[in-house]
Amino acid sequence: MAEQGTDETYCARHKDTPTGLRCGRCDTPVCPNCMVHGPVGVRCPDCGKPPKLPQFEVSTPLMLRAVAASLVIGFAGGFVLLFVIGFGFLYLLAAAAFGYVLAEGTSYAANKKRGPKLATIAAIGAVVGHAPIIALLGVVTIFVLLGAIVAAVVAFIRLRQP
Repeated sequence: MAEQGTDETYCARHKDTPTGLRCGRCDTPVCPNCMVHGPVGVRCPDCGKPPKLPQFEVSTPLMLRAVAASLVIGFAGGFVLLFVIGFGFLYLLAAAAFGYVLAEGTSYAANKKRGPKLATIAAIGAVVGHAPIIALLGVVTIFVLLGAIVAAVVAFIRLRQP
């Protein structure tokens, strides 16, 4: 029996893996380890990526609005927190509420978007918001530090991706 001339195709990402599969969109050779099952067939990892959700796409102007909102709400909240600084653990509860309000305000300024960038902006705003407290008190207490941490964590968790 005569051997037919076989041109083996190899995976585009794994050069030593022969394959007979190709991407249904771009016709790139893919091996079973690389292929992504799509609704209409096999795709390569590049074509098989799901699109990003618009909720997490934040443009530069929206990002700048979020930074401004975070700083304004942060400083305003810092002045409000001055009224409950002497109440101990009630201050920590107020700091958590402050972090929540700050996160919602930051998200609202960015057209109700979310994601790790906005979560970081809100957390930084929560920490910066404690600057008026430190400046007016002249001393850093354990409750001020814990309040800043609690507010930052609540703000970050509220805006991170689900």
